[in-house]
Amino acid sequence: MCGRFSFFARRADIAAAFPFVLLAPDFDAVVAPRYNIAPTQRTPIVRGDLHASLATWGFGMPHTFNARAESVAERPLYRRSFVERPALVPANGWFEWEPTPSGKRPFYITADDERPLLFAGIWDLRESSLCFSILTRESRFELAPIHHREPVVIGVEDALRWLDDRLSPQERHEFLEARSEVAPHFYPREVRRAVNDIGNDGADLLASPTSTESVRDLPLFPLSPEP
Repeated sequence: MCGRFSFFARRADIAAAFPFVLLAPDFDAVVAPRYNIAPTQRTPIVRGDLHASLATWGFGMPHTFNARAESVAERPLYRRSFVERPALVPANGWFEWEPTPSGKRPFYITADDERPLLFAGIWDLRESSLCFSILTRESRFELAPIHHREPVVIGVEDALRWLDDRLSPQERHEFLEARSEVAPHFYPREVRRAVNDIGNDGADLLASPTSTESVRDLPLFPLSPEP
């Protein structure tokens, strides 16, 4: 599952990471850095026109902020969007929670080089308002001990093809399947429990629970393939 994520990259960062994305000159003034984006909140997405447009996370009903890759093409709510309305959701990282006897432990997950990411998404219009859902699949490798679902991350080299609304459902499904037995380079680390409250937002949420600063040390889980 992906129930919370961050997107704080600035215009120059996005242009460097995703040069095909068209950004308004005042992007940095309009889109504030966000460290704790939750369902029903607004954040930029990229559609076939390649413009970054603000959209609401979720399809206007409870539990529609994620769509399962395994069934998205069959569910009436998502079927047409999956075929005709692909989207990319820029993010710096996302959060997952591990259940423990003392409560849920939040983990922040990024690329190991902290580069911005693109989640596979689908979009729709609800009451004339742009909205989106993030596609998820079964977690693998170092993420599986934390949560059984993960967002589908689209590589930069595949981004424009994902946005092609002429793809067949079969062709689109190819993006949603894990393509390699090599572990993806994601880095999960425990962060402060203040992120549990959607009212909290700020870079301090990404700090280690034992430090006032974000800590980059060894990965919490070994980057090894599934047995």
